[in-house]
Amino acid sequence: MKSLFVVLLAVSLIACNSTQTRKNTDIIQQNLKGKIQTLEERTTNFDSTGKAKADSTVNTSGFNADGYITTYTVKDSSGKITLSQTISHNADGSTSEVKNTKDGKQTFRVTIDVDKNGNYTAAKTYDSTDKQDSYYTDFKTNEYGITYVGKQHFMNGKIKSTFDMKYEGPNFVGGIATDSTGKPSYQGTVKLNEKGDAIEEHYTTHEKDSTISKNLMYKYDSYDDKGNWTQRTTTDDKGKQTVIVKRIFSYFKD
Repeated sequence: MKSLFVVLLAVSLIACNSTQTRKNTDIIQQNLKGKIQTLEERTTNFDSTGKAKADSTVNTSGFNADGYITTYTVKDSSGKITLSQTISHNADGSTSEVKNTKDGKQTFRVTIDVDKNGNYTAAKTYDSTDKQDSYYTDFKTNEYGITYVGKQHFMNGKIKSTFDMKYEGPNFVGGIATDSTGKPSYQGTVKLNEKGDAIEEHYTTHEKDSTISKNLMYKYDSYDDKGNWTQRTTTDDKGKQTVIVKRIFSYFKD
C-alpha cells in the first residue's frame, strides 16, 4: 500500500499511531510480532524472463521500545539513500510530524492535529521550501486507530484527493482513492490468510492517461521464531515470479 501511494504515505503513517488504545502501535498495524528494534526489507524485482533487475532497494524501519516507527530510510541498488524519513511522536505515542529528506534537504513534511481523545482531526503538508501546499480534513478512525477515510484539499479549499480504505481488524483489505476530478486513482482488494498477511491483491491505478491493473499472489517462504515472515515471493496472474522481499529483524532484549 505504501509503495503504491506517495500521496497517502504520510496518511498511512498517521494511521499507524492514533492513541485510543495500545492496539494501535506500528508493530500491530503492520501485522508484526515481538519487540522489534529494526526491520530491513530487501526487494528484488524480476523481468518477464525471470532475470533479476538492477533496481533492487533496501528499506529500513527503526522502532522505539513502545512499538512505534521513528525512522525510515530507502536505499537504491548502489546503496545510496534516496529517502530519509523521521517520525516524531507526542508523549502518548501519537504522531506529531513526519518529515522526508534527501541529501539532507527537506522534500516533504506533514504535521498532524490530535484531539483530547487521541483521534487525528486534521493534517497539513509542506513542500521542499516548507511552504504549506495542502491540508487534510474529515478523518475517520477505526478501533485500531487507523485513519481510513479522509480528504486532501488544495490551499484554495478545493479537493485534491480522497481516500476510503477498508480493514479487517488492523489489516488492510483494499479501498478506493480519488483524484482532484473525483475519478478513482486507485481501486483495490486484498485477501488475507489466517495470519493476517496478504495472499492475493487485485488493484488498478490511474494517473493522467495511464492505467495499470495488477493481479498478484503472495507466497510466504520462511518465518522467524517470533512468527514474522522473512521471505515473500510475489507472482503475477500468469504465475511468473515478479518480486522477492527478504526481511531481517533485530529485537530489543527482554
